[in-house]
Amino acid sequence: MSINVLVIDDSLACCHVLSEYLMQLDVNRVEYCTDAGSAIKILTKYARDYQVVVIDLHMPNMDGIELLMNLSEIGYRGGVIIASAMENRIIEAASQIVTNSRLRLLGALTKPVSTKELKLCIERLFMMESDLAPKPASISLDELHQALNENKIVPYFQAQMDAKTGDIVGFEVLCRIQLGNKLQLLSPASFLELAESHNLLNDLTEKLLDKALSQWKLISQDDSCDNCSLSINLSPSQLNQASWPNRLVKYCHDNQIARSQLTIEITENQALSEQSQYSNISRLRLHDFGVAIDDFGTGYTNLIQLCCLPISELKLDMSLVRGIHHDPLAQTILKSLQEISSKLGVKLVAEGVEDLRDLNYLEKIDNLRLQGFLICRPKPFGDLMRWLKAHKKVEGLKTQASDSSSVKDAGSKASYLVSAELCEIRVSNYTI
Repeated sequence: MSINVLVIDDSLACCHVLSEYLMQLDVNRVEYCTDAGSAIKILTKYARDYQVVVIDLHMPNMDGIELLMNLSEIGYRGGVIIASAMENRIIEAASQIVTNSRLRLLGALTKPVSTKELKLCIERLFMMESDLAPKPASISLDELHQALNENKIVPYFQAQMDAKTGDIVGFEVLCRIQLGNKLQLLSPASFLELAESHNLLNDLTEKLLDKALSQWKLISQDDSCDNCSLSINLSPSQLNQASWPNRLVKYCHDNQIARSQLTIEITENQALSEQSQYSNISRLRLHDFGVAIDDFGTGYTNLIQLCCLPISELKLDMSLVRGIHHDPLAQTILKSLQEISSKLGVKLVAEGVEDLRDLNYLEKIDNLRLQGFLICRPKPFGDLMRWLKAHKKVEGLKTQASDSSSVKDAGSKASYLVSAELCEIRVSNYTI
C-alpha cells in the first residue's frame, strides 16, 4: 500500500520536523501546508491522493477542529493523525469529533511527537480495513449465480473464548464460496460487495443459514460448547427489510434451536440511520435473539447509538486490538468501552487476536471475549469438530500440568489458549 501524507500545521518548523520523521517510516511521499483553508481546497480536489493527514489544532483563520468538520463534509476516507500542543482535554474532544464524524482516527498525539508514535499511527492504517480505492471483484456475477444455484456456499466457524477462563463461549459463522470443482474457497471480500449490489445478499444468507444451523445442532451438542452462542452477519441493508426477524424465528423453529443461542451481527459498512433498522433490531431482541455491533471503532456507530440501541454484544474492530500491548490510546479506548459495556450489561469481544503479547495484555481485562487466529482460525465443520477434540486434550494436559509442582506456570491461560490452536495444526500427533 502506497502512503502519501499531507501535514497541515501553521508552523513551518513543525512541518519540516514531522515530514522528516514520516520519511523515516514506510511512507511514499510527504507534503505540507501551513494554511488550513488551502489544505481543504487541496483535499477537496485530490482527497484520494493522500492516505493520511496530520493536523494541528491551533491554527489561524481555520482551526483544526473546523478543518476536521470540513474533512467529514467532503467525505475524506483516509487516516487522521492529530498532533497538537493543546491541553489533553481539547485533544480528546477533537478525537471524539473525528470518531463521531466517521473519519478514521489513527492517533491523537501531544507535541513534541516522536517517530515511534508516528510509526504506531501508520501501522494502525495498515490494520484498518480500507476502502480508499475500489477493489476489483474476484468473482463474476455469472460465477456468483452459479455458486448459489449449485449451493456451493460453505459455512466456516471461528471460536470465541473467555479471556479469563479460556472457556469456549461462542462461535461466529463466516461465509465461503467454492467455485466449481476448485478446492480453493473465496472469502467474503471477493463476493460480498457484488452480492449486495445485485440484490443477492438474501439468497446468500439463506443458503448459509440452511447449512450452518444444521451443523450448529451437532456442534452445540459437544460438552465443551455448553451455553455457547452462534453469531451470523446481516448487513444494515438487510435490516431495512421487515421480514428478517420472522425469517430467523422460522429458521430456529425448523432446526429446533433456541433463539437465545443465535446472535445477529450488524456490520458497520453502512451507518445505522434508517428507522426500520432500529425497529428490526428491537424486534430481534423481543424475539430473544442477541444483537452485536461488529467492527466497532471504525467510526460508523457512535456512543449515543450504543446507549440507545438494545444490543447485547459489542465487537471491537481488530484495528483497536492489534498492537494494543504497546498502544496507550487503544488501551484507554478498551478500558472505557469495558466500563461502558459492563454498565450496559453488554458482552465485549476483542477481534483480531493474533499476537501473544496482545493476548497477555487482554487476559487481564474483565468480562472480555477473545476472537482471532491465535485463538481459533475459521474452520469448516469437520475441521472444527477435530479442533474441539484437540481442545479437550489440551484442557486435560493443562489440568495435569497445573497439578504438577515441577512445571512452573504450566497452567497459564496464555499458553493454554495458544496451544488449543496449535493442537489443531499438529492434530496428527494426537489420537483422535
